[in-house]
Amino acid sequence: MEKTVFRREGRGDDAVAVSAVRTRHAAFDFVQLDGICPPGDTPRECAERGLWFFDTFLREYCDGSLADVTMIRHYVRADLLPDVEFAVGEACREYFEPPELPATVMVGVGDVVGGDAPLKMEAEARIPHERCETEVVELPPPPGYTTSADRSDRPE
Repeated sequence: MEKTVFRREGRGDDAVAVSAVRTRHAAFDFVQLDGICPPGDTPRECAERGLWFFDTFLREYCDGSLADVTMIRHYVRADLLPDVEFAVGEACREYFEPPELPATVMVGVGDVVGGDAPLKMEAEARIPHERCETEVVELPPPPGYTTSADRSDRPE
């Protein structure tokens, strides 16, 4: 397996300085992007800048794009929920269009390492060596599933 490690400048051999890892497989490259705390005045701006960074990185270094992202994880300061949940969701809807939607996870945490940032984001992408259309299969919701909009704690 061929592996490429992307490091931030000036970090030397520091193990925590890896920004991304790309591994080459038979039909695709798998890219794991490090958790970043994007700058911004609001959680939505932070999410937008994080998505912009992921897209720029995938285009410039991996011959991919956000359409290749299969998973995004958001670690959000719990004291900012549920407002941040909706702001991040709005930002994501501007960057992804069906059917190129990634799986997402949002986790409320006590603190985000990296200062006073409201959130930290990480992503995974599978960049195919040959492009093909995305198949969409409609599934029923899991038992007990409610959307964010259905919950009673939605901010007004």
